[in-house]
Parts: sequence; structure tokens; C-alpha cells
Amino acid sequence: MKERVLYYAFYYIFWLAIFLLQKPLFLIFHWEESSKFSLAEWFKVVCNGFCMDLSAVGYFSVLPCVLILISSFFDKNRWLDKFLRYFTITLIVISSIICVADLFLYTFWGFRLDVTPLFYLQSPKNAAASVTFGMFAGAFALMAIYISALCFIFKKSHSKLFKFEQKSPVAALPLLFMLALTILGIRGGLGVSTMNAGRVYFSKETFLNHAAINPQWNFIYSLTKNENFEEQYRFMDDEKAAMIFDKLSQQPSDSTLVSVLKDGATRPNVILVVLESFGARVCEAVGGEPGVTPNLNKIASEGVLFSNFFANSFRTDRGIVAILSAYPGQPTTSLMKYPSKTQNVPALSAAFKKNGYDLEFFYGGDENFTNMRSYLLNAGFEKRVSDKDFSSEQLSTKWGAYDHHVFDKALSEITSETQKPYFKMILTLNSHEPFDVPMKRLDDPYLNSVAYTDSCLGVFIDKLKESPDWDNTVVVLLPDHTARFFKATANEDLWRFRIPMIWTGGAIKGPMVVDKYASQIDLANTLLSQIGLDASEFKFSKNIFGNKYNEFAFYAFNDGFGFITPNGSSVYDCGGNMPLVEDDPALTEKGKAFLQSLYDDLAKR
Repeated sequence: MKERVLYYAFYYIFWLAIFLLQKPLFLIFHWEESSKFSLAEWFKVVCNGFCMDLSAVGYFSVLPCVLILISSFFDKNRWLDKFLRYFTITLIVISSIICVADLFLYTFWGFRLDVTPLFYLQSPKNAAASVTFGMFAGAFALMAIYISALCFIFKKSHSKLFKFEQKSPVAALPLLFMLALTILGIRGGLGVSTMNAGRVYFSKETFLNHAAINPQWNFIYSLTKNENFEEQYRFMDDEKAAMIFDKLSQQPSDSTLVSVLKDGATRPNVILVVLESFGARVCEAVGGEPGVTPNLNKIASEGVLFSNFFANSFRTDRGIVAILSAYPGQPTTSLMKYPSKTQNVPALSAAFKKNGYDLEFFYGGDENFTNMRSYLLNAGFEKRVSDKDFSSEQLSTKWGAYDHHVFDKALSEITSETQKPYFKMILTLNSHEPFDVPMKRLDDPYLNSVAYTDSCLGVFIDKLKESPDWDNTVVVLLPDHTARFFKATANEDLWRFRIPMIWTGGAIKGPMVVDKYASQIDLANTLLSQIGLDASEFKFSKNIFGNKYNEFAFYAFNDGFGFITPNGSSVYDCGGNMPLVEDDPALTEKGKAFLQSLYDDLAKR
């Protein structure tokens, strides 16, 4: 009897020890963050995460427990010996990959590993472009050491303890009891609620709460998460959510109070430039680091600067949808992942196309990354320039062509354009990790890449000013999202999502500073209303210059949201079911109603 009981006890403790040791490993790996906290806080991370570790151990151990129990009634269990060896080594490899990937990705994304990377791995080349050789080598070496050490410990212990040559029905009873405890651990106890991320949250510090999460459990949980969107984020009854959302939304009868277009600027050409990772932190014009973006600062001083503007999410695929479709980013998914849904959302480009505008999209990378090609087609872009349209000499970075080549190609197409009016969109590339740019002006790699793209933008605008189309052209500049690489901030810090938006061009009056609170989703309604085109199909978009404009910005991060107004803000962690910032509980309620209404709408698309 005791052989089987001892073996399963070893097996359970083996995985529990691994998961417990992951926590100090995570804290040490992220020393810049963890060093701010005392050893007592580190101990709380381990203690509060223990229940989730037990749940993860249960998932890994429940099948071996069942099979060991069954083996109690049989002699000669060689099949179980082989199964446990191969099964456990497979789990060790998978678990190690999750652990190491989580260590490295947390630096960039600020949340524990879930299924999000699987979406980006649909284009492995582009996903790998973010990884430097040093990072890859370090991750591979750590993974190799981790796997080798765990396999050695397991094989040695397994050889000593696996002695199931004879049946032992009497062992079934204690094993049945151990199985019950294992299942109880998976569930998270006897209470009404089952295990969830919020169970391990204990601190007002987001990093400490994240450190308590078991990455293997988090990954498994996100794999099994229901994609029935109308069942997610249910904070209140539907009628109440709809009522609050309707009050937040702009009324169709709204009219524009302020025109930023010059008299006579009718049906102007529109050029939309989306700047990769240009957060407010690096833009001096909105209080950011001085000296990084001199060209953007100059353009801002000449045009219309939106000084309290926010990104709706944290990744390019979500940022593009927020900008073009005025569709807010979601905490747990990306609309671009679902072509069947993107064909049912409106698009700024499609609205221009419907009104006779010629469309073209410029990007130096792979347009197939994150399903972007299908989204762009659904948005009306039949003409698209991407990496395949550049020479091999111009494709000098892991991601594709340098930004100056993209701007040059766009300028060539724009200045030779015969079909007018036109809507052109440019998506920059090089201020994305690994920040490989053909210029060295600043020591920090991220800041240097931003400075490079800023210099390319300056040349592009200066040359555009010389073209005959300039006087009837509106140029809109805004980022897709911010970056965590410079003065890394947590999700509750508003700088994490604050970005500049600037309108320039010969058709724009200026200079002007607009200090109203707004976000990427408000561009569509605001721009179309300025030009005199219908924007009623953009349900989530508001006219910033409208007489009924309701000032707020909404943003989403992994399993959470922010709701910002001039009078305060609320940042809410849905996984932990707790506010990270709450200046007024009414703001939290508004944010919850907005998110619930968003998922109701997503379910219907």
C-alpha cells in the first residue's frame, strides 16, 4: 500500500515545490520592481498565491492519481511506469516554457502569461522580430537548465519510488482520499466561488498581486475561457448598464460647435499617420521627456494639439481597430482576431470610401500579422503597401522596412495621386522592440528609435508642405499605444495610456490646444463631423467638438479597465474584482457599464 501512497505524495510535492519556487524566481527576475518591497511583502506573495499553486498542482496531478489508484487492482504495471515518465517529462517541458516565457513577456506586457501570445504566433516571423538575440539566447539557456534540472530530479526519484509490481487494493482508500483533496485543490476549496485570479490578490500594488499568480494556472484558465462574450463582464442588470451607457453616449442630434478647418476647405484630403509606441512620456508637447521628438513638438505648436488624449488599449492590433473602427479595446481578446466580426464593424476608411475618397494603406511590415490584412480589406483598403513592396535592401530590420523608406514611398504615391480626395494611412514600425534603427542620437534604445521615427516624420511633413495638395489636406498624427520601456508604469498610472493626438495640414486652422478628455475611439466621429460627413454608425465614438460632448476616456488592459474624466478616474482590476484607483465610485460604475455594453455589442457583431 505505502509504495503507491508515497509515490503520489512525492509526485504532488514535486509540482508544488516547483510552483512555490517560481515566485521568488519571478521576483528576482523583475528586481527593478520587486526591490521596492520588503521581504515580508515577498512572503505574502508566496502565501497568498499558495491556493492557486495547489489548484495548478491538482491539474497536473489528478490524472496520475487516478491511474495510480486503478493500478492498485493490477499486478505488473509497466505501462504506468512508462506513462508517468513520458507524461511528466512532457509536463515539465510545457511548464518550463510557460514559466520562462512569462518571465520575459511580463517585462513588455505587464501581465502574467495567458493565451494572448498564441494569437501573435500565427505569424512566427513577426512575433520573433520583437526578440533580440540576447533575449532569445538567455531564455533558451534558462529553459534548458530548468528542464534539465527538473527532469533529472524526477527521473531519479521516479526510479527509486515506482515499485508497483503487485496489486494492493487496500491502497485504493487512501488514494481515493488524496484524489478528493486534489480535486478540492483544483476547485479552490469548499466555498461557493471556484479558483480565480482574484483569490490571490492581497495588495494595493498591482505588481505584488501579479507576482502571486501561478502562470501555468493562468495559461490553462485563459485557454478554457468562454468566448461567449455576452456572458463576460456582467456587473449589473442589462437595463441599468444600457441606461448608463446611453447617458455616456453622444446624442445623434449633436452639432459641431467649433470648426478647426479653414474656410473653403471642403472635402479635404486626409492623411492618418499612426506612430508605433509614441506615448505621451516621450512627447514634450504634452509634458513628456524633452528632446526626444522635436519634430512632433514643432508640428504640435503649429496645429491642433489634443493634450488629454488616451489610447484605448496596449497593442497595435487593438489600437488600429480603436482608431479606424472607433471600437474600444477589450481586456481579454482582440477584435482583429475575428474576421467574421470585423466585417460587421464600421470603419473610418470605409466611411471616406463611401463618400468618394480613394484609399491606400502604407506599412513596412507583414500585413498578415495578427489578421491585419483581413481587417484592412474589411475596412475598404484595396490598395495596400507592405513589406513585399520593398526591395530586399530596404527590408533591413526584423520587422521589415525602415520608416524612412515607408514615408518616402507614401510621399511618392501621395504627390503623384490623381484621384482626389484621398484618405491615406501610414503605420510606422521601428519604435517597436528590438528598436533597430539606422541612427544613433540617444543612448536609450527605445528613445533613440522614437527619435529616429520623429526625424522621418519631420522630413515627410516638410516635403508634404511643398506639394500643391497641402492647402486642402488634413494630417492626423497619433500613436497606436504607449510603451512600457521608458519609465515603466503600472496600469493604474494614467501615463501608461496617455498619448498625444495632433492635427496639422494646410486645411487646418492653428495653433490650438484642445484639453478635453478623449480617446482613440473619438477620432472617427470628430473627424467626419468636421468634414461634414455622417458618423452615426460609430456607436462608441463621440464628437470632441460637439455641443453635447461628454468628457471621458475609456481604456482596457489585461482583465481590467480605466475610466478617466476631468474630475477624477477609476482603474479597475476585473480579475481581482477590486479598484486600483477610485476617485469616485460612480466612475467605477460608469466604467463597468461601458465595458458590459461593449461585450454585449461584441457578442452581436
